Amino acid sequence: MMQASRITTGFVLLLALLWSAALPASAGELSEVTAAPPPDFSLPDLEGQPRSLGEFKDKVVLVTFWASWCSPCIQEMPSIQRLAEAMADQPFTAVGVNVGEGERRVQTSIKRLGIDFPVLLDKDSATFEAWGADVLPTGYVLDRNGRARYVARGPLEWDRDDIIGMLKQLAAE
Repeated sequence: MMQASRITTGFVLLLALLWSAALPASAGELSEVTAAPPPDFSLPDLEGQPRSLGEFKDKVVLVTFWASWCSPCIQEMPSIQRLAEAMADQPFTAVGVNVGEGERRVQTSIKRLGIDFPVLLDKDSATFEAWGADVLPTGYVLDRNGRARYVARGPLEWDRDDIIGMLKQLAAE
């Protein structure tokens, strides 16, 4: 019994070490992006209606990939809601893209979190992969022309004054 406990503890510690090593060094910070525009998508919202990036043309858009089982994702979601509220008078929108979960679970999570920005379902993770995301949460800031300008891999406090200022500057361009 003692042997099995040591093996289990060792395995759990190894998994924790591997997971932490997989996190990017710049977690929680915005980095500039110089790549081409991200691929458009057509994903269902929570009412089953297909939504695409084209709907948000001429707006600065924060696209955040998240999951309800991801603690850092859940921790950052309220800051995205506060950001959306702070930017309500600007050409801005936040769009949550849930990765790999069912509609019911997502609805429960956003209700509990008080989220009222659009949330889309990427049930097979194809959009997450097509955008080159490799960790949850990952957020992309798109300018008014749909070009990815910034990326955040890992959790971020999106309603910081410096981020709001940067988004307002993008919105004015």
